Amino acid sequence: MTPPAKPYRRWARLGVAAAVACGVCCALPLITLLGGIGVVSSLGAIFKVFELASIVLAVLAFSGAAVLWVRRLHRTACRVPGRAVERVVDLGMPDPTQRGPR
Repeated sequence: MTPPAKPYRRWARLGVAAAVACGVCCALPLITLLGGIGVVSSLGAIFKVFELASIVLAVLAFSGAAVLWVRRLHRTACRVPGRAVERVVDLGMPDPTQRGPR
């Protein structure tokens, strides 16, 4: 059996690099989030002020997310036809008795 050609190795290396980059891209925000939670938790265990501040920040974050969620639901539910973005054109019903162009 002959060894694989050099372009195959290049694509294999590129695939491995893409998989590693994908893992790093997805892992870094999670590590940052968990690290931030850990830092705030440890500061909250040491100082009581950080405990209260972290609770207030969590409530503000969840309320902000809820407001954005409700606004998005309201925006998609209350669309008005005839805006510049969405125009409704009434084509009418075709008349089967007429043949050819009018």
